[in-house]
Amino acid sequence: MRVFSKSKELYKSAEKIVPGGVHTNFKYMYPHPLYFSKAKGSRIWDVDGNEYIDCVVNFGPCILGHAHPKVVEAVKTQIESGLTVGLETELNIKVSKKLVDMVPSAEAVRFSNTGTEAVMHCIHIARGHTGRNKIIKIEGCYDGWYDDVLVSYHPPPKLTGPETSPDPIPDSGGIVAKDTLVVPFNNSEVMEKVIKQNREEVAAIIMEPVMLNIGCALPKDGYLKAIREITEDNDVLLIFDEVRTGFRIAPGGAQQYYGITPDLTVFAKAIANGFPLSAVVGRKDIIKVTDPIEGRVLYAGTYNASQIAVAAADATLEQLKDGTVQEYLNRSTLDLIKRFDETVKSKRISARIQGIGGNFQAYFADSEITNYRSTYRLDVSMYAKFQKAMFDQNIYFWPNHLFCHGISASHNKTDMEEIASAMSTAISKCVD
Repeated sequence: MRVFSKSKELYKSAEKIVPGGVHTNFKYMYPHPLYFSKAKGSRIWDVDGNEYIDCVVNFGPCILGHAHPKVVEAVKTQIESGLTVGLETELNIKVSKKLVDMVPSAEAVRFSNTGTEAVMHCIHIARGHTGRNKIIKIEGCYDGWYDDVLVSYHPPPKLTGPETSPDPIPDSGGIVAKDTLVVPFNNSEVMEKVIKQNREEVAAIIMEPVMLNIGCALPKDGYLKAIREITEDNDVLLIFDEVRTGFRIAPGGAQQYYGITPDLTVFAKAIANGFPLSAVVGRKDIIKVTDPIEGRVLYAGTYNASQIAVAAADATLEQLKDGTVQEYLNRSTLDLIKRFDETVKSKRISARIQGIGGNFQAYFADSEITNYRSTYRLDVSMYAKFQKAMFDQNIYFWPNHLFCHGISASHNKTDMEEIASAMSTAISKCVD
């Protein structure tokens, strides 16, 4: 029987000086967070010595697996060079070129540190380029903790207003977002209506091409194409938030997979296999507003292009550029979905897995989840039973029914078989 006594002790110690015992609220777990001691490949170990197959993968970044040898080697080499931050290097140019070669929308590149920072920069660029201030975002999407986008992430259903005209709801105290409009995912008609009503004021729409902040909601056929046409027809910039989808679905992200090229894109997480690096890429004529001589938008950050993170990205992107990793992640996800479907059909319960590119979530519902409002009908108590049963079988699953789980390139056939088998057992426990 597993014990968590050391994690409990650490929590009691940490909460005296760290609110909740965690350094981001998303890491908190009731009744206390777990604390970890090491990770390797597809496995993680907590401080009590419990071993898990990791399906949280650092909340998304760990695309190659923990402590990937090529990434570790690149980081060690960079540390020995003595170069950290504050200086431009040939390595920065090398990795920027890799992004231009891989990503359809990337004519120009600017590095930053986190996904939120990249989003902030991207919105500044969009406003500077267009001379307009309003932003449209997708209801249910998390585009970072920046004021303009920390709106209607997972708002209470009773506050959201009609689906044809959602009310923007701040997700935190201290948020000021007077220029943010909200629309549902997979609804191009509402998008077109809102854009046309605010055409003279809207700078850009920011959206995940696959909605991974409610688990995994895929775009309907023709939806992304319609959004691209609407934005072009109304002279509004299209920003893809590929912080989660980037490099997992295809080497060039979801935009390559679906054949839709946005004006600007933000990447983070998988770009450096867990090291803190993000990037804004896109049309050169747009990003040129950040030019230090001729531009009118400041692009700043002492730790932008931190050399240890850029070295990690160099090694990571080298592994990702030929598509082999993405092919494996897509195939493994489809296999997992098939196994899960067979199990729930045999048990005659309403459940499904939705996923792509190593991203997936188990939903307890009788039909497809297509946007945030469709999650209202989920059986949350059934998911809680399922998650606990997975966790009890040493599969690290997160206790949130809207969480996007994942696998890495290090999750081998044995790991995938263990995950699928654990799911079958967990489903059985849900119906007992």
